[in-house]
Amino acid sequence: MSDPVTRRDFLETTGMAFAGATVLGAGMSGCASAGGDRAAAAAVAANRRLIGSNDTINVALIGCGGMGRFNLTFFLDDGKCNAVAVCDLDEERLDLACEVVEQRGGQRPARYKNYREVLDRQDVDAVIIATPDHWHAIPVLEAIAAGKDVYCEKPASHNIREGRLMIDAACKYKAVVQVGTQQRSAQHMQDARDFIRSGQLGEISMTETYTYGNDAPDGMGHAPDEPAPAGIDYDMWLGPAPARPFNPRRFHHNWRWYFDYAAGMVGDWNVHLQDITMWTLRTPHAKAVSTSGGKFVLTDDRDTPDTMLATYEFDSGPYTPNGYVHIYTMRKASGPPWHAGGYGMVFYGSKGKLHLDRNGWEVIGDAIDWRDPDAGRLVPNAKHGGERHHERHVLNFLECMRTRQTPIASIEDHHNIVTACHLANVSLRAGRKVFWDHQKELCFKDEELRIPDPKANQYLARDYRTGYELPKV
Repeated sequence: MSDPVTRRDFLETTGMAFAGATVLGAGMSGCASAGGDRAAAAAVAANRRLIGSNDTINVALIGCGGMGRFNLTFFLDDGKCNAVAVCDLDEERLDLACEVVEQRGGQRPARYKNYREVLDRQDVDAVIIATPDHWHAIPVLEAIAAGKDVYCEKPASHNIREGRLMIDAACKYKAVVQVGTQQRSAQHMQDARDFIRSGQLGEISMTETYTYGNDAPDGMGHAPDEPAPAGIDYDMWLGPAPARPFNPRRFHHNWRWYFDYAAGMVGDWNVHLQDITMWTLRTPHAKAVSTSGGKFVLTDDRDTPDTMLATYEFDSGPYTPNGYVHIYTMRKASGPPWHAGGYGMVFYGSKGKLHLDRNGWEVIGDAIDWRDPDAGRLVPNAKHGGERHHERHVLNFLECMRTRQTPIASIEDHHNIVTACHLANVSLRAGRKVFWDHQKELCFKDEELRIPDPKANQYLARDYRTGYELPKV
């Protein structure tokens, strides 16, 4: 057999054309691919303000939608944070963000429509980035290079390439970057994790995550294209995404159902669930992903699926020495919504199963003898309640800003999990099973990783519109 394909061979033989493809391939090797002026990066890190335990942290919010304002409340409620600036393209959302600050006794923050003016402020220690997903990478990279620490909403990256660049930048500039997968900070999630790691559930061979909801038949409905709302720089809102006429169905909130801006349900909701699953088992990376699905019921114009089944094969890890299989199922046209129990995580062990969600966790043991109901269980049945998690997550980030330690949901850890989520879409859009080389960060057609998959690899990055390219930091 021929030698395994090298990354250079792959790029030369497949004619991979997306912008900046050559930065892919650093894998899990830390900052190996981070370029640029190391001395300048060291100077930025050295000049970052040292924050003592009693010092006030100045924060700015970039993206003042519901989640951004929600996150901001926890920063302000800490009592040691001052919101000095808010930024959004929508005047109404700027007003709402200012109200959040003033209602908590703060002075009215400065208002901006261009996030770069926020990053130019020397008094900003940290930025909260809660923009739509396609606008995460650019301000994250520029904020890191400007010496700011970053709290970024999930998923941090629109595509796999962006996540790799964020890791390199955070490492190069010694920035604290926390991702908003806040379930990690819930005590009951950590308790369930510890229970599974203790071996009490037995050997784990399969895990499952699921998200349901019934939006049939019209989904988010229909609307014609129309002029952009007055006072909104729609070209700026599109940013790196393709130029399209304004349509309210592609704007606030609903942008998440279009590949131009997001990853659909697997990136919007499953990233929370798969994060806990892979974090609990310390899963190193996906080996292969096979996704089936499509838009079978909903009649709206979303281009992400309303039905999905993704099957993952994961390599061996410290708690799964033989590897394991993970299944994600998604339905947007049948089943209860999340607030009625339409989501969750299940760990299947040799002694029973554990179901986990934000309300708590439950262990259901396998019977010692299924024919004898009195014979007992291999692991006792038990139920445990849930706790708050957003506040603890923000407090962890603020503490790490003071200590310069790694936060609980670091960009490095997040990249491994969100890569798995992105690969579900890569497999779906490529129309076949993909095999993942985590070192080269490239897809192949075969388990031996010898035959590159150019169709799948075109979805590992995107083409960026002129004027909105990823910055080189």
